[in-house]
Amino acid sequence: MAPVPDDDAARTGAPEGTLHLPLSPVRADRIRWFGVGATFVAAVALLVAQGTGYAATLGVTLVLALAVAWGWPLLSGSYTPMASTVALALSSVAIVLSALRQDLLWVPAAVAFGVLLAFFGQLVRRTGREGLVLTLLSAFGGLAVIASGTTAVVAANTDRGQAVAVVAMAAVGAAVAVDLLPGVKVLAPFLGLVALAVSVVAALVAAGFFDEVNALEALGIGAAVGTVSWSFRRVLSLQPAMLTRRGQVG
Repeated sequence: MAPVPDDDAARTGAPEGTLHLPLSPVRADRIRWFGVGATFVAAVALLVAQGTGYAATLGVTLVLALAVAWGWPLLSGSYTPMASTVALALSSVAIVLSALRQDLLWVPAAVAFGVLLAFFGQLVRRTGREGLVLTLLSAFGGLAVIASGTTAVVAANTDRGQAVAVVAMAAVGAAVAVDLLPGVKVLAPFLGLVALAVSVVAALVAAGFFDEVNALEALGIGAAVGTVSWSFRRVLSLQPAMLTRRGQVG
């Protein structure tokens, strides 16, 4: 296995299938400024879009889905990140646009289309079958993330749905701030609790602008969404691709 390149080297084009060794905790506990910024911008964009309406939410979701298609294969260890990116990008368009029909009837069909693309990409692969299962799991994981985000688009249809979505994105945005604290040794054992606390506070503040979400509901939404969001990023921080900007976007 080749060593993980730094950002500049990675952008020049690292060979496919090289970013698969887990990082040490020391290398993982670094502030990923690009990733923090990308996550915060995504949360704010969704927050604003949900407060604007269905069309804006659909558009922002499509942009974010394409960003996931670009970064996720590298982050999740695909041995053919370029082929996986193409499959996920095409699937993203199909999945997100299937939400034009607001009952989401066509979302499963769009996901199935993505599964077929992932398999087809491996059938025409000319570099052998190394990492085949991991590569397929990477593609399927990306499809799950994109489909999950798409199902949330329908929240913009109702006032309560918009309120819940805004509260959730406020919690996610607050939890991102905790990613700036890994170097503070005194807080290191308590980062999960800090993420929980700031997410709940942000959710309660956001809920104060809506009548559709009460304080107890905001507390639950903030605790669940903020903690899961932070934990997910924390687990992925051990991935070597987090040393690259593309991986941080994923």
